[in-house]
Amino acid sequence: MSARSRSAAGLDVFRRIVAEATRLDPSGVQIRFGLRCAAGVAIVLVGSLAFGHPLQGVSAAVGAFIVGFASRQGVYRTRAAAMLLTGAAIALAAFLAAVTGANLGATIGLALALGFSAGVLASLGPVATTIGLNSLVAFAIFGQFHETPLQALERAGFVFSGGVLQTILLVAVWPLARFSAERKVLSKAYRTLADYAGDFPRVKLRSPNSAAFSALSDTLADPQPFARRGEIAVFEALLIEAERIRASLGALATDLHKLERAEKRDAARAVISLGEGARPILERIAEALDAADLPSDWDDFWESLDARAERVELRAPAQTARDARALLGQLRAAWRAAEMPARDEIIEPAPQIRDARPSRVAEALRTLRANSSTGSAFAQHGVRLGVTLAIAEFLAHVLPLQRGYWIPLTAVLVLRSDFATTFTRGVARLLGTLLGAVLASLVALTHPGPAADLILALAFATAGFIVFNVNYAAFSTAVTAYVVFLLAFGGLPEHTALLDRVEATLAGGILALVAYAFWPTWEREIVPIRLAELLEAQGAYSAHVLDAYLGKYLQEAQLHIDQLAAWRARSNAEASVDRMLGEPVAPTAVTVRAALGILAASRRFGLGALTLQARISQTQPSLPQARDLVEAIRSSFAAIAAALRARRDPAALPPLRDLQSRLAHDLKDDTEPHVRAFVSETDLMVDSLNSICDVLHRLYAAPTATEPDAS
Repeated sequence: MSARSRSAAGLDVFRRIVAEATRLDPSGVQIRFGLRCAAGVAIVLVGSLAFGHPLQGVSAAVGAFIVGFASRQGVYRTRAAAMLLTGAAIALAAFLAAVTGANLGATIGLALALGFSAGVLASLGPVATTIGLNSLVAFAIFGQFHETPLQALERAGFVFSGGVLQTILLVAVWPLARFSAERKVLSKAYRTLADYAGDFPRVKLRSPNSAAFSALSDTLADPQPFARRGEIAVFEALLIEAERIRASLGALATDLHKLERAEKRDAARAVISLGEGARPILERIAEALDAADLPSDWDDFWESLDARAERVELRAPAQTARDARALLGQLRAAWRAAEMPARDEIIEPAPQIRDARPSRVAEALRTLRANSSTGSAFAQHGVRLGVTLAIAEFLAHVLPLQRGYWIPLTAVLVLRSDFATTFTRGVARLLGTLLGAVLASLVALTHPGPAADLILALAFATAGFIVFNVNYAAFSTAVTAYVVFLLAFGGLPEHTALLDRVEATLAGGILALVAYAFWPTWEREIVPIRLAELLEAQGAYSAHVLDAYLGKYLQEAQLHIDQLAAWRARSNAEASVDRMLGEPVAPTAVTVRAALGILAASRRFGLGALTLQARISQTQPSLPQARDLVEAIRSSFAAIAAALRARRDPAALPPLRDLQSRLAHDLKDDTEPHVRAFVSETDLMVDSLNSICDVLHRLYAAPTATEPDAS
């Protein structure tokens, strides 16, 4: 690449970063969330003012503010646990920071340890990431207080009490909230199905989006503590019907593809018409869930839908007609299930099949141990984070700045594990902090008193909660002003520290950006691992489906667990590829074109597996002739995933096409529906696996594997 091309590419990346940092998302406004979280901050501040201990109120308000953002994680029990764990973690960090604040060596040592721990802790997921990051925020804030262990313990107690109060306020509204979390995720899932059904001509060989179903399963797996089992079972019924509808729609999409290839236009139009007819029913179910109301009684619509299904039966092959009838039955079942929450009807839940799973603590420890080595991206980010925090603390101690703690605070808020987030947040954080500092200083010219400082702190805290998802620069503006007026309320001379605050913020932001620039963790190196994890998860899920056609008993509970794991792995892989697209360097481990090709082929395979799952019958006879093909598919997944991890050509795969062709020939006279479905869908699945193999062969075996690739 020429110098001019590199310059143009760099300028393009800079423009994308600035555009993302300044982009506003009005749909991200969260007024109820902002008011609820601000209430916890208000209670501790007003109480501390009434009792004449504003500085203690500041500590409790910091705890309430941070834990308020932690309430974005989890659903019910998991959310309360995330909040309490975050409160305990920031209280411990506040204690350590206040005790060691006067000792530069101890502060640097703790910064290294805490930074590394936060990086590795992120391997456990979003909740652990939140706990680790906020611990570093608390460490940066409370490092300015140089206290005895007893004083620091008292301050940590106030920090924790603020977090506990915020948790209590959240839990207190659960009995009054009529399953808003369940309704929200169910509504989103049904809208996803409605969009898919109404757009059959464009979905091609793509299964319905799984992200909404992953969130839905997580929500219903964490039920409201105050709910009766029968109430929870209503939402479980809606989930089951949504998953069945998803499978039927996937099967019809496959049918449509075959009909179009066979140029059976009338039948294809009938299938498209059926999808268009299903769309409003699914949308009305979603609307009913949103409004906690009955779905509209629309008899004319059902008559129209029945007529569309009859046209499919008249014009399409028998299997497509069966898929259409199955969809109609599932839509009616979902409609009836959607009426139950609105009427507060209680149904007896089906017995739950509990899967044998290892201890979550043991799983977490294994994950942490595996990601503590230098080969882990989490450990690498932990080292980078720890070193950056240590340097920031050193600068905060030695530079002649009254508000030096803004250096480590800005550094930990800006530095992330990926390029796009780090630089986007860096630009947004710097802009927002500068604007917030100027705004707070202008207000300070009016010389507000303690009561005015309290009101201003609450106003900016509320604004920060409300606009968090709107724009990070706007959020940073609100938080900066909040911290200024909060500390001023506690008696600290924050109003006069404009220049120091600006200089410290710039220093912290630039330090974080330089740290990432010198030691980047490029997503391009992680994408092959995420793709391998996707294929491994997809292989485990499809193995259950294929084994059912060999006569093995279908363990539905384990099938659902593996399907959920595949959904999550797909979300992770797609997010990783998206991050790679935002990097200013050309991919080397896997090109963008190859990554997108693997994702597309895996979607086609997933559609085939989903179609077979929709057509499983416990009474169907087994297909022993398919055993060799099923084993070949299983071993192919393992070989491809291993090749991706090792970044090599998967040279020795079983002869998938030969095995599938032989099976099709052996079963050509068998007209049983499940046999024809198995032959047809395994053809698609084999083609998908061979496509992935071809992508990897061209990537790793051909001499042009490192050809330029737009990213």
